[in-house]
Amino acid sequence: MEAIRKIVVGVDNTETGTRALRNALEIASEGPRTEVHAIRVIEPIADPVLGVLPPSTEEQLSELKELLQQAIQKMIADAGDLRVAAVIAHVTLGAPARSIVNLAAELDADLIVVGTHGRRGIRRAILGSVAEEVVRTAGCPVYAVRPKDHPVDARVPQIEPVCEDCANVRYKTNNAELWCERHQGHHPRAHVYHYEERSSEPARPWGFHA
Repeated sequence: MEAIRKIVVGVDNTETGTRALRNALEIASEGPRTEVHAIRVIEPIADPVLGVLPPSTEEQLSELKELLQQAIQKMIADAGDLRVAAVIAHVTLGAPARSIVNLAAELDADLIVVGTHGRRGIRRAILGSVAEEVVRTAGCPVYAVRPKDHPVDARVPQIEPVCEDCANVRYKTNNAELWCERHQGHHPRAHVYHYEERSSEPARPWGFHA
């Protein structure tokens, strides 16, 4: 029997965690016999009087199970089926990146899916990135999920379509003529570059000489 593949996904109570969970379920449904292990990591709260207070893991586990159920129902509604062997919830106390990597190691996971907020600049330097630490320390491939946010100044400008009159001219002349009367003056003949001029100096070989 074919071995069960295992995917570990870090899920928090943000849209980033929900997006990571959806991606993990989609990846798991593409192959046979794949388990999705969703982990929510609770960081202990430091109280100046009472010391470190662990939040309620039972409450967090209940919220995580509800989130998993919602994600499963939505996927079934969108795709009509859910081809995943099992979806398992884990809740633990500790540092997020280390806990995610440790669970993947314990399960001998094949893939980790983790979300990232896509912070840049000083916010990224101050807050750090769980995803980056998981990528550095994980013992298996890591798929980082982030919202699409390409820099606007790096995008290729959209090319405007040819005008209808120019298109008719090209069709009628079988592309012998490219431009209509209105646009002919704006498209002079392109420059032709050639390399007939030669240097009068003798050729010198390039290289390293002692």
